[in-house]
Amino acid sequence: MVMTGVVLRRWAIACLVAGLAASAQAQGPQHLGASAARQAEALSRQWVQSSEEQRAGGAVQVFRPAGSMTFPPSRFRMAYKFAADGSCEFYFLSPDDAHHFRPCTWKLVGVSDRRVLQLTADGKTTSFRIAELSAKVLRIVPLVPRRG
Repeated sequence: MVMTGVVLRRWAIACLVAGLAASAQAQGPQHLGASAARQAEALSRQWVQSSEEQRAGGAVQVFRPAGSMTFPPSRFRMAYKFAADGSCEFYFLSPDDAHHFRPCTWKLVGVSDRRVLQLTADGKTTSFRIAELSAKVLRIVPLVPRRG
């Protein structure tokens, strides 16, 4: 199956969220610290991509809480459902347009101003730098693995 850059980035985000959930579940919220615990609480909801707020060619992906606004029609709009226990689901871009949610896990790693969201699905982990996280917006930047 050939994946476009957009599809690959979206899959990577989903994988990142999945990895974060697994870490949070394994470590438990008591080990996160106050700042990370607040971020985990803010993250624990359904997020829908607001591509209209993103800059063309920019790396920052913008998400809004589901139901917080009416989005214009779109053939596909990435979405994530993050649970406090580290489990999550990502909206899968199906080649036959039968899009559906798939399971993943998520965890937060790093320090507050350099917090990374890791998603793991199907044995693959994707990482995102959290540029902004509040009750109203999630802005993430995909991290590309370095080649050595």
